[in-house]
Amino acid sequence: MRVFSRIGVVGAGSYGLAITQCFSKKVQEVILIGNGATSRKEVDQLYSSSLAPGDVLGANVSYVNDFDRVRECELIFIAVPAAAALDVCGKIREANAQAPVVSCSKGFDLVNGRLLSTAMEEVLTNEIVIFSGPSFACEVARGLPAGVNIAGKNRSLTQEISQALSSDSFRIEPLDDYVSLQVAGAMKNALAVGCGIVSGLKYGESGVALLIVDGLKEMVTLSAALGGRQESFHELCGVGDVVLTCTSKQSRNVIFGEYIASGGGIDHWNGNLAEGAFTIGAIPLLEKNSSLKLPLFSELHEVVYARRPFGYFSRQRL
Repeated sequence: MRVFSRIGVVGAGSYGLAITQCFSKKVQEVILIGNGATSRKEVDQLYSSSLAPGDVLGANVSYVNDFDRVRECELIFIAVPAAAALDVCGKIREANAQAPVVSCSKGFDLVNGRLLSTAMEEVLTNEIVIFSGPSFACEVARGLPAGVNIAGKNRSLTQEISQALSSDSFRIEPLDDYVSLQVAGAMKNALAVGCGIVSGLKYGESGVALLIVDGLKEMVTLSAALGGRQESFHELCGVGDVVLTCTSKQSRNVIFGEYIASGGGIDHWNGNLAEGAFTIGAIPLLEKNSSLKLPLFSELHEVVYARRPFGYFSRQRL
């Protein structure tokens, strides 16, 4: 079994901190590359206050702002919002780091409507794998059970990462479907915004379930058009992540959807980052590039960006 002694995590947000703590129990050192905190003490305070009260990161975690330290790593995790992922890839290239890259940022290049991995491959020569599944940062940080899928073009590498970094509380399952994992990882956030809108409009939990089913159908259709497989949506990255992200009151995307339902506009949103809003913004481009019609996601685009009243259920009567 391949052993990773030193891994890097780029991004000291909630998810970056959570996987740093999780993986610190499996490797000799985690180099956490941040973007603002001035010291390890400050990072520990952030970790304790936002994720795991009373706890601090493992003693084998090195917090640095020097991006060149990424060259020391045998595996590099990118844990930043999708919109920032390509900038990070550029920095990895500039640092001449050669280790495989594991992107927790997944989905689409929102400028060109391509899979994010396609855009990353144009920047990096490193092997790239994608990491996605139902795993709230606050629960991963506290060691509660969670699981994700990992997919890449090098199946052996995904299996090695799974074997090296999985634990009793954090399962990493290889998946032989690079496309569906990314489509599901992005679109479930958009669907969760829709579920928040339905919830905020008091359409009930049955209405949320109806929306989830329609959303899953459109996700599968889009994935198939890009080369993905329907059965991959039975996995953690598919139905698992949809259930968590679309039904939990912790979900940033659900909270954002409820805000939209209350009459709020995207330009005035000042809450936590809701990745689904960016994916919804790219829906017209995704429809154009795939020659598909995605009625539910198109409706969400009109509601969020044109402030059109939500009327999906009445327009979709059988």
